Amino acid sequence: MWALRVSHSAVVDVWRERERALRRAGHRVDLVSAASWTEGGRRVSLELRRDESVCAARTFGSHPALFLYDPRPLWRALGRPVDVIDIHEEPYSLATAEVLALRWLRRRRAPYLVYSAQNLDKRHPLPFRWLERAVLRHAGGVHVCNDAAGRIVERKGFPGRARTIDLGTDLTLFTPSPTYAGSPDEAPVVGFVGRLEAPPGAEVLLRAVSLQGDLRCRLAGDGPDRHRLEELAESLDVTDRVEFMGALAPAQLPGFYRSLDVLAVPSLTTPSWVEQFGRVALEAMACGVPVVVSDSGALPEVVGDAALVVPEGDAAALAKAVAEVVGDPGVAGHLREAGLARAAATSWDVVAAQHEALYRAVTKTWDGSAAVP
Repeated sequence: MWALRVSHSAVVDVWRERERALRRAGHRVDLVSAASWTEGGRRVSLELRRDESVCAARTFGSHPALFLYDPRPLWRALGRPVDVIDIHEEPYSLATAEVLALRWLRRRRAPYLVYSAQNLDKRHPLPFRWLERAVLRHAGGVHVCNDAAGRIVERKGFPGRARTIDLGTDLTLFTPSPTYAGSPDEAPVVGFVGRLEAPPGAEVLLRAVSLQGDLRCRLAGDGPDRHRLEELAESLDVTDRVEFMGALAPAQLPGFYRSLDVLAVPSLTTPSWVEQFGRVALEAMACGVPVVVSDSGALPEVVGDAALVVPEGDAAALAKAVAEVVGDPGVAGHLREAGLARAAATSWDVVAAQHEALYRAVTKTWDGSAAVP
């Protein structure tokens, strides 16, 4: 199998594990990535590992749906006789339109797939609505990271069945401590990982901490809401129990997770956004850390029965769930074991095998118009 993948997010090293796993399985994978991109509030430049082949393309624009690639790397990549083209961009994005326009100019008949995480049924303005419908109608396959996104692309015109494939977890990086699980501190510690910005899920966690007098909190992340959250911690009289750690590098995250007794993912839904996956929950699970999540968007689907789920925005319910985990070794132990099993099901090797199966199904049924059933 020879696949061409196009993904601006592949600029992040760990998000190229899918391609590495496919190559380990014996497939050829050409990858076009953004040369640099803003991820998690910081500018990331493509840094290749030894013997890693990735084509870096300049990008014009910064919005995920409104940017374009330098067409020259795409033109060269599309000149090769690949079996399948996997565009890891939303179907309504300008980048998707660009890749497909170049595919047409190159007169390539290889089937293409697109990706979607969009789990809010948005009515995009013209011409994006037309673009989305046309892209989906002629796609050989669509892969999504949550079931709601799959239902939406099918309703909007994809004639086949969208495949839900988890975003992968690096089980070589995120591993449980061989000797100890949880915080070495006397007081239990709940953690948070994410941008400190609206919607303010971290605010819900701070209010939950204020309801549990013996609970400490560590927040890993930065953003425009940090100063306001620091003021909130002061007004709630929890400053001495809350630590703002700033943004952490990916290599620092496993140690951070292992320093916790429980990770909270208190995501909040807004009119324009709902949680699409919740990768940090699986990373913590892979480190053997119990997890509590809100019921925003795809979070309950992603964690399954391996985490406690509370109503979003309910600080009292979050405080109660965290207290249950840190106060009951049986609950904590069950969540650790269930979390490790759930994280194992999202390893990059598993994710790559699911992509391989999708690619084979698409190429088997492709006649220039047929989508994978």
